[in-house]
Amino acid sequence: MRIITSIDQIQTPQKGSVLAIGNFDGLHIGHQVIISTAKKLAIDNDLPLFVMTFDPAPVKVLRPELAPRILTPSNVKAPLIEKLAVDQCIIVQTDAEFLSQEAEEFVENIAVKKLKVKHIVEGETFAFGRKRRGSLENLKVLGEKYDFQAHKVPSQTQVLEENCPAIAVSSTFIRQQITACEFVQVKQCLGRFYELPGFVVRGFGRGHKIGFPTANLQLYDEDQLIPANGVYAGTVRMGETVEAAIASDEIHPAAISIGECQTFTDGQWQIEAHLLDVDLPQDALYGKHMLVGLVQHMRRQEKYNSAEELIAAIDNDCKQVRLALINKGVDA
Repeated sequence: MRIITSIDQIQTPQKGSVLAIGNFDGLHIGHQVIISTAKKLAIDNDLPLFVMTFDPAPVKVLRPELAPRILTPSNVKAPLIEKLAVDQCIIVQTDAEFLSQEAEEFVENIAVKKLKVKHIVEGETFAFGRKRRGSLENLKVLGEKYDFQAHKVPSQTQVLEENCPAIAVSSTFIRQQITACEFVQVKQCLGRFYELPGFVVRGFGRGHKIGFPTANLQLYDEDQLIPANGVYAGTVRMGETVEAAIASDEIHPAAISIGECQTFTDGQWQIEAHLLDVDLPQDALYGKHMLVGLVQHMRRQEKYNSAEELIAAIDNDCKQVRLALINKGVDA
């Protein structure tokens, strides 16, 4: 998949194209159906598939005080989009000038002139152009004028609990479920467990000294949505690149800590993962890309009176984490 970070980089396809546009934060099952629908149109019409997304999300530019925490930074979103057999991904570097375009101006100058679009595929909540004045109905009208078809994909729904009605899957709903630590429901909406992505960085080394070495995570993006401080059952995937980490089938069960180590007075807030199945050399981990998957919240952070009490608590955490992962169908 070719990644394009500027409209000027677009190489206009001679035969035309199929385009799916959206923020696609989380790339949840609804987003996946939008892109898969576009892919089928591309195959049926022998056209390349373009996906356009935004970094940052438009709301971050227009109303930063209302911008939600993100589920997927753009460097994670792109490899996830590539898995859906997309030909080219346009990551628009969002700014006020770009967002000031009227709906028809965007369609004419980018979709029609740059991409020679023949089909545009969107979700039912789609809006575009200045002040979001462009709707799907507007898009259909513009399609008649500029000779392309607009396709609406209904929101995907999921029944998350027995005897409960289906809910419409959305990034907003997923954020609410992450905040509530309902990670199994999050998985049903994302199609995978929620992962915190970043680099492995050097910590204080306390875990190694007490027999529980950890990989410390530095997030790619400070706006990443993080659940409450606590101990979690989860997974870890690693790679030399973010693409390699996302593609990796080597999934390590892990006991994960988010927050400050309250037992030590100089404890700093951090995300760290103790891998349960391997004892990797610490120096071999630094700088690797790491995805920390969250499966179940185990307990809140607590302060212990001594290192011995802390060691006993971590040992028990590891045992409980193994059981929790097995119960959730994760190999531990």
